Amino acid sequence: MDPAALSAPVVREWTRRFEMGENARLLARIHTRTQVTLLGWDGDVDAAAEVARQLVANAYTHAPTGPGPVQIWFRLAVTENDELLIEVSDPLPEFPDFNNAVQGTRAGGMREIRRHGGQLSWFLPECGGKTVQARMTPETAAA
Repeated sequence: MDPAALSAPVVREWTRRFEMGENARLLARIHTRTQVTLLGWDGDVDAAAEVARQLVANAYTHAPTGPGPVQIWFRLAVTENDELLIEVSDPLPEFPDFNNAVQGTRAGGMREIRRHGGQLSWFLPECGGKTVQARMTPETAAA
């Protein structure tokens, strides 16, 4: 089942495509600070920006590279229940060892996402690749 379907309906969203590279992390952080504020989410913007940076860093580290530029899709959405959904889609259709990464048994960005209040899931979108989603609420977000 698509984890995104478990949320309340999305009422506001913003989407951007980034070329995979070092700058993508910085762009994710900057755009999250700006767009989450414009989207009117009531949670900790700094925590959301760090979660976004970690998700993009994870995609950059683990997604395949090709002969040309590799693209990732970045989406911020606010639901009618004031949840913030941060999604990063990359071309790799698998997430090896997801459960251990999310449980924090391995050091790294996924543990940092949980520390900042992100609840993680992933799914395979119809267009291919995978989407990793962090769901945050104003009550659980912590910088």
